[in-house]
Amino acid sequence: MTMLRIEHLPADIFGLSELSRAAIRGDLESLGIRVPRHAGQISAGDDRLDPEQRAELSERLVRELSYHSPHVAVLDSARALAHARCFAIVTGQQPGFTTSPLYTLYKALSAIRLARVLSQRLETRVVPIFWNHADDHDIAEAHHTHIVNANLDLQKVALPGLSSGRTPLSHVVLEEDKARLSALRAVFEQSLRGAPHLESALQACFPRSGETLASATTRSLLTLLGEHGLIVIEPAWIRPELSRALAQLIQRSPERAIAAQSARLAAAGHAVALEPEHAALLFHHEQRGAQPQRRALRAAEDGYRYDGEEGSRTADELAAEILQEPLAWSAGALLRPVVQDMVLPTLVYVGGFGELAYHAQLPLLRAEAGLGPVQFAPRLSATLTDPALRTALEILQTTTGTVLARKGDLSAPGETADPQLSIDLRELAKTQAQALLAHREALQAVEPSLVVQLKKISGQIEDLVTTLADKAARAHHNRSGKGRRHERRAANVLMPRGLPQERVLGPLPWIARFGTEWIHELAREHDPLAMEHLVLHLGADEVSGEQEDDGE
Repeated sequence: MTMLRIEHLPADIFGLSELSRAAIRGDLESLGIRVPRHAGQISAGDDRLDPEQRAELSERLVRELSYHSPHVAVLDSARALAHARCFAIVTGQQPGFTTSPLYTLYKALSAIRLARVLSQRLETRVVPIFWNHADDHDIAEAHHTHIVNANLDLQKVALPGLSSGRTPLSHVVLEEDKARLSALRAVFEQSLRGAPHLESALQACFPRSGETLASATTRSLLTLLGEHGLIVIEPAWIRPELSRALAQLIQRSPERAIAAQSARLAAAGHAVALEPEHAALLFHHEQRGAQPQRRALRAAEDGYRYDGEEGSRTADELAAEILQEPLAWSAGALLRPVVQDMVLPTLVYVGGFGELAYHAQLPLLRAEAGLGPVQFAPRLSATLTDPALRTALEILQTTTGTVLARKGDLSAPGETADPQLSIDLRELAKTQAQALLAHREALQAVEPSLVVQLKKISGQIEDLVTTLADKAARAHHNRSGKGRRHERRAANVLMPRGLPQERVLGPLPWIARFGTEWIHELAREHDPLAMEHLVLHLGADEVSGEQEDDGE
């Protein structure tokens, strides 16, 4: 047993949006969104897929998954999809270096556990599906992970030479001479030297030369969770089916239903995740140079147009283009959940509370497409601890919950932990980001598609200046003798960069030190519908002999 105990904390330990709080209260039914609190609130409903659709889907998945030589339980799940009234719990995430961050793993575990619970409750086969969103092109989010190094500092480990272009992650090939995989592997080997499961962790999570970022994530999830029957899907495997569904949606001018639902959300006092008139509803995959690129199409008054394009095409014209070239199209963030559910026998979608905001814009479009209401289950949310961290918390006379609730701030109440310089820099980061966003309306008048870039750039500026403020604070504490190892350990393990651990750290170091039994325990035992945050205490609390000084 690697998991000593589980601590249960409130779901809003990090703070939640009003929409998420309404979901926890069960107040979203009137908006067409069901967030079940227990399995008894979930019913199977009608079987929307005909036998031919099921057979084709199952055959394609078995063929593609077989290339990875997965556990027999994976192929059994894929074959089960060919049978009537076999349903799926669907979750997903874009690929990430070393299968980071941790919540990628937690999403898959939630889908596995909920599928098992509902199979027993509904007395029908329910299988877990992980949608590996290999079409995503945001390499800046996918090409790195973070580790807490031997000095207890947070260290970014990133694949070099990858630009933030429009190339889908399914085409980002990791070659040894370009990606410097051996050098990056050595970083983990040095940082985790002596960890009992290091080699198996690297085998499971570290990419191999010749893999893409997407295929590395597929292999990793199948390795870690294949015995639980987890199906991993890359969109390219079922592209023709997805494109047919996308064409059907486009013919309905989906932005109108999304806009109407967005207005309902706003009237109820909830923020809208993506404004339909600015959102990239779909992408065209084009070969430009050596790599394919994605070009976004957005709704316009007279139809759909590419960014910067003078003309446009009608919904029917665009649908015809998709059907003529089905391998060259993919849905954007707002249409993807509906397209998925038109192709897969989805019973419940599992996601983070941030994803709930996207799904909340879709009930009216789902109804037009002949789908039922959104059934959304928040994913497992968790923080991992180890013996050294628990010792540090004891010395600091604090608890995991306290550190999480205070977002890693270990200063006493009323005490300023950081120098005024760092506080000023953080405030400057916020004000400059807000100053940029103040130009949103003016920029929209010039070119609406640039508003999305403005939001992204403002966020990047805020992150960069905040990172500088954090470094200045750390340098100040080290010079003033306050850079105590226990404080740094607690902050960087529990709330790295002031963010939840599950959003920054990856699974590889935890697997290297504690193996995978804690993962399998979660797959077998946790409550998939409990709206709470778990603290998973790993490893035995033994005196290690490592006695760190408070000062350095």
